[in-house]
Amino acid sequence: MMYKTHLATSITAGMVFAKLLSYPFTIGYLGGVAIGSLLPDIDHPNSFIGRRSFGISNVIYNTFGHRGITHSLILWFVLLMLLSLHNNYFTIGIALGYLFHILGDFFSRSGVPLLHPYTKNRFRFFITYRTSSYAELLIFYLSIALGLLFVINNEEFITPLVHSLVNLLNYLVHTIIKFIEK
Repeated sequence: MMYKTHLATSITAGMVFAKLLSYPFTIGYLGGVAIGSLLPDIDHPNSFIGRRSFGISNVIYNTFGHRGITHSLILWFVLLMLLSLHNNYFTIGIALGYLFHILGDFFSRSGVPLLHPYTKNRFRFFITYRTSSYAELLIFYLSIALGLLFVINNEEFITPLVHSLVNLLNYLVHTIIKFIEK
């Protein structure tokens, strides 16, 4: 799955989960879902996140290959345990985005090694798509449309997002002012 499709599907799924679990849809949660949705592809140097990883991607790729341990539910569980040490909506978003990424690739023809390092066997759903195909493009546009419909039909999502964005901007302005005054 291409990075933009991972982002679109994960953010839309993140909205649904926020609604179902009564999480406030804040900029922190949204940012966490977005980062988490890209993180498993750090195992490929040419991926969106891999090109921005300052060489970390090369080490992971040379050690485990693409769609190796970073696409494993076992590593996701370890990440979940580590993130739970700093339990907040940002870290919850990272964990969910990461899981949504694995789920998205589970529907691809290549599948994912869900139980790596215990087995490198790849698992996939019986209905699959090819990466960069018209089917994936359809998934991308449907995710955006469903996400927009979800926001339109759930106006309460806008308020926490706007409030958290205003708070973030306020914090940045105050930090810049303090820096200038020194």
